[in-house]
Amino acid sequence: MARWLALDVGEARIGVAISDATGFLASPYTTLHVTYDESHTWKAIQHLIEETESVGIVVGLPISLDGAIHSQGKRVQAFAERLKEHITVPITFWDERLSTVEAERLIVGGEAELGKRYKTTGGRKRSQTKRRRKKQEIDALAATVILQEYLDAQMSKTRGTEQ
Repeated sequence: MARWLALDVGEARIGVAISDATGFLASPYTTLHVTYDESHTWKAIQHLIEETESVGIVVGLPISLDGAIHSQGKRVQAFAERLKEHITVPITFWDERLSTVEAERLIVGGEAELGKRYKTTGGRKRSQTKRRRKKQEIDALAATVILQEYLDAQMSKTRGTEQ
């Protein structure tokens, strides 16, 4: 198999995840910052494709709990349509329902584990830098959740055809 990239497209940031070469495991990769000049975003994504030798991109599509695609989903679809003109690999949409919630849950769970091992000083307000870093981590982790669900579904399909 080959590597896949996943994008969790937001208004301010795009979380990026990558699969291993076997297509089995997804990992957070980076976070891109969205600018008014989309050409920077297109170049950054094409650079990531080349750098990681990815064969395709999985884009998280926000579908509401009732199964409809509302304004945010339409915005992501329009983004992907514009992106297609600037990249060399295919795009696949994947339902990203609750991926950010799952990413936040994973981060909170990780902090709880850290809290058990290390004494923390309470009462101090977190700095803006830490909050910003946490948002970037959540974006990349949300992309990881999307990609892992996609990879798992592909593995299930492969196993189903082998039986």
